[in-house]
Amino acid sequence: MFDSSRVESSTGRWSIPIGLFLGSLLLVAATLKDYGITWDEPAYFHASDLQNQWLVEFGENLLRFDLGKSLQDENIKKVWHWDPYHVPHPPFSRIVSGITKATFAPYVDKFVAYRLGPALFFALLVTCIYVWMRHLFDEATGLFSALALLVIPNLFGFAHIAVTDIALAAMWFFTVYCFSRGLDNWRWSIVLGLVWGLALATKFPALMLPVPLLLWAHLYLRADYRNNLFSMIFLGPLVAVASQPYMWHQPGLRFLEFLYEGISRGYRPETNFSIFFLNQIYYTATLPWYYPFFIVGITTPEVILALALLGALLIPWLKAQRGTMLLFLINALFLVCLALAPGAVLHDGVRQLLSALPFLAGLAGGGFYLLFNWLVSACQRASALRGVQHIKAKVAAATLIFLLFPPLLDVWLCHPFELSYYNHLVGGIRGAYARGLEVTYFMEALTPGFLRSLNAKLPPNAVINASTANFMFAYYQKEGRLRPDIKMTDTGPFNYYILLNRRSILSARQQLLLNGTTQPYLSVRIAGVPLVAVFEINKPEQRPSSNAHADRK
Repeated sequence: MFDSSRVESSTGRWSIPIGLFLGSLLLVAATLKDYGITWDEPAYFHASDLQNQWLVEFGENLLRFDLGKSLQDENIKKVWHWDPYHVPHPPFSRIVSGITKATFAPYVDKFVAYRLGPALFFALLVTCIYVWMRHLFDEATGLFSALALLVIPNLFGFAHIAVTDIALAAMWFFTVYCFSRGLDNWRWSIVLGLVWGLALATKFPALMLPVPLLLWAHLYLRADYRNNLFSMIFLGPLVAVASQPYMWHQPGLRFLEFLYEGISRGYRPETNFSIFFLNQIYYTATLPWYYPFFIVGITTPEVILALALLGALLIPWLKAQRGTMLLFLINALFLVCLALAPGAVLHDGVRQLLSALPFLAGLAGGGFYLLFNWLVSACQRASALRGVQHIKAKVAAATLIFLLFPPLLDVWLCHPFELSYYNHLVGGIRGAYARGLEVTYFMEALTPGFLRSLNAKLPPNAVINASTANFMFAYYQKEGRLRPDIKMTDTGPFNYYILLNRRSILSARQQLLLNGTTQPYLSVRIAGVPLVAVFEINKPEQRPSSNAHADRK
């Protein structure tokens, strides 16, 4: 399996990357339907449709040599700056989702078609880390690093959600990869400019990407990064502007607007959301300094953390790979420390730190390589194993299974609630809940299965109050996923109270209802922790509890 001649063969070079790409893409695609629509997605879906329509009209007008209407600033703003509060980020990830929706909507569910966009980013990320780590180390390490991405619950969960987070994580990693390749190949420097330009067109933090790259390059390879720097200065911004029609008019002023929107989010009340941490409500500026390190540490599988720490500590012993492993470490630390910068926001758990996780997987790959080679040496020295053939391949297979099975089991047990995952350092999901950590925030827990239960069990003309989630139930009703006779109210009389257990926005009375003795009419629970609960109001007796999903884990 790990014979060097096979790796060097054409089949060996391409079959595994293609298999990883298709396998991870199909795995995510097959499970896209399991997740509820998240808080931001309805607006993103609509923006994708507007952009798709504009791009089609732009192509038609280009063929007719009549671009005047498409290029009018008012028409561009209506599409590419439609609702800057709900869709504040650049458009690249939505363009990709729009393309997958237009391509696959005739064949699959509409929501699934949009979400094939992030699935594509994730599959490319899995493939990229395999290719890079195989080149640096060996095939076993490449496989471990790629599979590690699949078993990090938050990465796998966000691969199903059509927002900017998995796209930024992928584009950040791709940019770092292209930078490393561009050090000795000017063609890769050109690719670097293109990729970083698209990263800038994905989300604001990509603007900070040159900092860790140039810091690393200037310390270790200061004579080799001129082509990269030239491409990033001159080509990257051109690609960023070209892929954002909103920037075509008044680009200087709108770039300043882009800067303001990015660095002021932590200071504006409408974008600086509350954070529930250790039974207290915080805002980003008031969080303890260790929060970003802590939240990454408790939402990453323990085996990935341990191997990443091993890989980081033993970088001096990785002579051939020392520079690249240090590049991973600098990027991982920079992304976590970036959360401490003025104006940064840290709501939604590890979501804002997602881009650091592929670099943790890369560091864990280095730890795996060291452990794997130590095990191979030990087995080769053991007299009882001297007659065993293909000992290296067998040790690799056993080590991969032993290390990756526990986090794989966690993903299986959590699904489709990977965004609620906490590792055993805080006692899993149940322990995290008891310690006052947020277990759900993004509305993916309002799953299709939960909606089917509502449709089946609520009586005709039922009136519901879903508190802050009323807009989402209205959206589901508009899309035909919720019965049309069900009515929603914010203030009037209602029969059923639906609560998402996002404790950062719940009142004390709502938390008491969720955690008290009143049995819910319906609920979504995991590990005994309620994520969503429906309560029957103004009834003399509660009906027996009926769970939309059985307890998991």
